[in-house]
Amino acid sequence: MPADIDPNLVIETSGLTAAVATDTVVFSGTTAHFQLIKLAYGLTGAATIVSPTNPLPVSVSSGMTATISGFTGTLAVEGVVGGEPLTITGTVIVTGNTSAPVYISHISGSPVEVTGGRILTKNTDAISVFGPAGNTWIYTNLVNSSGNAIGNTSNPLIVQLSGVTVSATLSSTVGVTNDSATSGLRVQGLSGGTSLAVTVGNTVGINDTQILNSLSGISSQLGTLNTNLSTLGISVPSSFKTGRVSVTSSSVVQMDSSGYTCENGITVKAINANTNVVYMGNTSGLVGTSFGHALYEGDEIFLKLNNTNKIYLIASSGTQIVTYVAS
Repeated sequence: MPADIDPNLVIETSGLTAAVATDTVVFSGTTAHFQLIKLAYGLTGAATIVSPTNPLPVSVSSGMTATISGFTGTLAVEGVVGGEPLTITGTVIVTGNTSAPVYISHISGSPVEVTGGRILTKNTDAISVFGPAGNTWIYTNLVNSSGNAIGNTSNPLIVQLSGVTVSATLSSTVGVTNDSATSGLRVQGLSGGTSLAVTVGNTVGINDTQILNSLSGISSQLGTLNTNLSTLGISVPSSFKTGRVSVTSSSVVQMDSSGYTCENGITVKAINANTNVVYMGNTSGLVGTSFGHALYEGDEIFLKLNNTNKIYLIASSGTQIVTYVAS
């Protein structure tokens, strides 16, 4: 008679039938039915089907030894409901992957604490603290008893040494500079701003390239000034320039756009044949009677200027003539 390998076993009860889920397995040389059971838990008269959202509760009362292998994801180990810590006794060994360190983190607001254990000694034990990305150094902020940062410009780190011998090697030439370009060098006593009186004996030498260069520059300027003063009032120009300019009332005209460098000055004259006033100024924005010096027919003026291109002209009306001589 062939074996029954149908996964569902039919049971007849009082003329009715019921199907029981099974799995056919060859066991001890014989094909047999193993019943498939779906787990549930709860008090008498109630049942909660085990599911991912309703896991099967497990209570361990006398200790348990287990090996977890092939596990991926996050493994949570928690104490009882209410936040009480989970007590672990015995030896706990945490080993990283090959040479990489093991990082222990915690849920926000719930720090990881390590207490108990044996006292570490320098002869047999060591502690390694790794910084970010497994570096062998870590960031450290030093603070004083008030919690203020120390070791910076405004609050330098003060170190007191006792019973220490310090050997210092100085260069044959030691320089001292002031703290800024506008603040002189000062030897000061204790804090409070009181200057310390200092007496300098023996021979003091000053060798400052910038001071020597400045003195050389001053000497050169004094020589030039002396030469200019010696010729003041007795030198005369070696040449001069004259010109004639037609001036209208429609726009401002520059008296001599090409320019001429003067040693003495410039004489400007409105000719006698003019029929109206010519206004003279030092800007191309000259506007009639609002600005400028008025030159009536036959008027002339001498200006102590160094170039003829400094003068601008405009007529009150018509076309007027201005002449000039510069030396």
